[in-house]
Amino acid sequence: MNSVKIGLLGLGTVGGGTVNVLKRNAAEITRRAGCNIEVAYASARDLNKPRICETTGIELTTQSSEIVENPDVDIV
Repeated sequence: MNSVKIGLLGLGTVGGGTVNVLKRNAAEITRRAGCNIEVAYASARDLNKPRICETTGIELTTQSSEIVENPDVDIV
């Protein structure tokens, strides 16, 4: 099955919540979309700050432009 890689700009309340919703509902989202939705990249101003979401498996950066310009990212 194909994967769609998402890049998030920010991991605060909204970005972190988005990660949690996508992970919690992954099976239903995959069924409806017909593909895996993967949060693969995320930017944050402070990479050491505690998060409301699990970031294991997400490539983190402080530079949003790295995500926007990354050809591996399907959706920002």
